[in-house]
Amino acid sequence: MILGLLLGITIMIVGITGALLSYRPEIMAVINSESLHVKKSVDAPLSLAELVEKVSKQSSNISISSLTVYSDETRSVSVGTISGRGRGAFFVNPYTGEMLPSIKGGEFFAAVISLHRWMTFQGMNATGKQVVAISTVAIIILSISGLWLYMPPMRRNFLKSMAINFKKGWFALLYKLHIVIGVYTLIFVLIMCLTGLYWSYGWYRTMLYKIAGVEQPVRTHNMQRQQPKVESVNDLSYLDKIYTVFKDNIGEDYTSLTLNTVAQEGTYSISYQDTKGDMNRVQADIEKNEIVSNSKFENRTLGEKFMSSIYPLHSGYFFGEIGKFLWCISSAAMALFMLSGFVMFYKRIKARYRLGK
Repeated sequence: MILGLLLGITIMIVGITGALLSYRPEIMAVINSESLHVKKSVDAPLSLAELVEKVSKQSSNISISSLTVYSDETRSVSVGTISGRGRGAFFVNPYTGEMLPSIKGGEFFAAVISLHRWMTFQGMNATGKQVVAISTVAIIILSISGLWLYMPPMRRNFLKSMAINFKKGWFALLYKLHIVIGVYTLIFVLIMCLTGLYWSYGWYRTMLYKIAGVEQPVRTHNMQRQQPKVESVNDLSYLDKIYTVFKDNIGEDYTSLTLNTVAQEGTYSISYQDTKGDMNRVQADIEKNEIVSNSKFENRTLGEKFMSSIYPLHSGYFFGEIGKFLWCISSAAMALFMLSGFVMFYKRIKARYRLGK
């Protein structure tokens, strides 16, 4: 019973935090409009080299790992940083190079993410990670078994079995809500859980890559190797060369573009979201002025598309605004689902105790 209570509380926390994270970008955009948006200028935006040079003069001892620019001329430029404490970002005005106000709400959502993934406010915790993983497996088992147990009345008369009579007693109403919510959100919850396990177990992640027929990338924890030295700003023209190579070979069919400032084996990585919403990645060689590899989402195999869509599937973003909304509701419903389950369980235990007396 104690174990069930612990898992139930964990599921409620994961569900509520998941619902909050569904609209994190929108919430952050509202409370940080002065950082994310700028007034369009009659002057052309600064070149990336000029931008980084101005930023480096305003803030010394920073290491810039990436730059994200947008096709929307009212969007600020996102500057990604990396240090011993991890990754971060700040925003600058693309026309003046002025550093914009610090992002608000970052610490709050960092805590929400920590709770969602590890049941802690201070980053990853191995025990919390396992509790979340076990709870995720429990949700899958409870969802499938619950559907199986309720299958007979659904087969007899589906519409009647899913109808809610608000005139009945509170317990009957709670029971029906528990069933109906569970059935209607089942497919969404299962997708959340089955994709969520990707981050929980290494063996599960490896299995997905094998099933998809995709080579699993090798992860590196050597952050220092990736850290550029922006303090030395003698020649930043290579940043504009990267951007030029991209535009000359790919064009301007993008809504956002992120280029890494550090070369890997002589090439620079650029990821961009095209106007269809797909995420693509290219490797640019500025010496040869060419794209040496172009991994477009539409050209990938079905397995590669699936593996690159794990997070969009987990969050519902894969299905657009409708998917995001359904995932948010389904995630929040897990809390109601667990709470109603606890109430029904307590009532039954109480009834058995009275009969025993």
